[in-house]
Amino acid sequence: MRRYDESDMVRLLEEGDEEVMRMVFGNWYRALCAHAMRYVAGAEDAEDVVQEVLVSFWEGWKGRRFEGSVGAYLFGATGKAAMKHAERNGRVFLRDVERMAEEFWEEMTFDEEEAERLRGRLMREVEALPEGARKVFRAVVLEELSYKEAAEQLGLSVHTVHSQYSHAVKRLRERLGDLFTVMLLAI
Repeated sequence: MRRYDESDMVRLLEEGDEEVMRMVFGNWYRALCAHAMRYVAGAEDAEDVVQEVLVSFWEGWKGRRFEGSVGAYLFGATGKAAMKHAERNGRVFLRDVERMAEEFWEEMTFDEEEAERLRGRLMREVEALPEGARKVFRAVVLEELSYKEAAEQLGLSVHTVHSQYSHAVKRLRERLGDLFTVMLLAI
């Protein structure tokens, strides 16, 4: 595939010429999708995120002066959008776990018996989940499988695994509040 010069893209963008989108797509679409996959559950979600970023890029910058690197801008915007998409869909990020754990440990100290009680409470809540959500949560969290691996093991689509996992996390957060994230550290 032909690579296009960024200066040409910037010029066309500032002129409001739609040809710039074909050039952007040719240069970066696949790489942007791969970048988005670091945060979201599957290829469809990654493509959705990238398409939203490209539309926003076009609508936000056409006919306006653009300075900097188009590629750097798109990769940064894709990373942010993918992370927001993942968080909206119930995915927990390590930085969230660390922050909540620090806050929790500052407020509360407990011994091994208390930690065991928390693990037990979490496991009871997991067992109370609907069957599909429970199986997916166990596979992703307890067995530490990727969405793809869990889908293969459970005979489901990756989209279904993502949906069931999001449902499980949402329900556990509703039932356990901020303790949910800290309880994940106890298992």
